[in-house]
Amino acid sequence: MRNLLILLLLCTNLVSFAQLNDKEQVVFDEINRVRTNPKAYIPVIDEFLEFWDSDAEEREAANELINELRTMKPVAPLIFSPDLYKSCKKHGNYVKTTKKFIHSDCNCGENMQYGNESAVFAVCDLLIDNGVPNRQHRKNILNPEFSEFAVFYVAKINDEMEFFFVQQFK
Repeated sequence: MRNLLILLLLCTNLVSFAQLNDKEQVVFDEINRVRTNPKAYIPVIDEFLEFWDSDAEEREAANELINELRTMKPVAPLIFSPDLYKSCKKHGNYVKTTKKFIHSDCNCGENMQYGNESAVFAVCDLLIDNGVPNRQHRKNILNPEFSEFAVFYVAKINDEMEFFFVQQFK
């Protein structure tokens, strides 16, 4: 009976996990990659900086992140949450319909990002968190107290907002 329950739980998680499209899956994987092996993620940040020819302010925020990754202990990977996915999807569709780039009223950590066609670079952008003094996006991604996660992707909100992601953490 216990084995059947475990199998059912695993199958349910796989079915829910299958909800993610390719870009969402890359975001999910990248966030877990940086959480579980922070030092190994430094070259990805370097690649982002080189590709975007980042300015001095962004490089300073990135150096702050790199120093944090060098000293950070790995944390547990996040697990996919069907409930958070529904919440992300609902909010993503709200933003798409209203064209208002505002956070939801969810009782969880939430990141929103647009402008990077590359899902990997979208994660890098949130980790660097340039222009966000409290680095809340970075804190959400690296927070060891969070164990659940979901992400929803919208290709285009309007001409200014393409490649839009809503991420929620709990």
